[in-house]
Amino acid sequence: MNSSSYVLLCSLVLAISFLADAKVFNKCKLARKLKSMGFAANEVPIWVCIAENESHYNTAAVGNKNTDKSKDHGVIQTNDRYWCNESGAAGKACNKRCSDFRNDDVTDDFECARKIFKETKRLRGDGFAAWTVYNQKCKGKTRFTNGC
Repeated sequence: MNSSSYVLLCSLVLAISFLADAKVFNKCKLARKLKSMGFAANEVPIWVCIAENESHYNTAAVGNKNTDKSKDHGVIQTNDRYWCNESGAAGKACNKRCSDFRNDDVTDDFECARKIFKETKRLRGDGFAAWTVYNQKCKGKTRFTNGC
């Protein structure tokens, strides 16, 4: 095996191992998960809409379209500027490493989302406003999970 084939093989193995920890939900599975976590039934459709529009339900999603060079992580796209540490130990407001939000367990993603929601509600009156897709695509979408 030549060196370029070896590098390609190693890259492929790393990519597969990274994706093995990831999960892509569908709206009904995510809705059930949120209900099991105690989220209010009238808020579940909005959370699911946000997850669809932020990450397409992909727990491994990383977005970096922010003007401040920060990145968004996981199914709900938790930002690393205030909420999680990109490298090193767990920290910031959610006391998590950002990589914790990029695995198949969304429990910690939504525990952090609750903190973000609460703080944004205190500051701006509407906790969902922390997610830019909310006003554009999810506000008032109380029937988003109908049929689930």
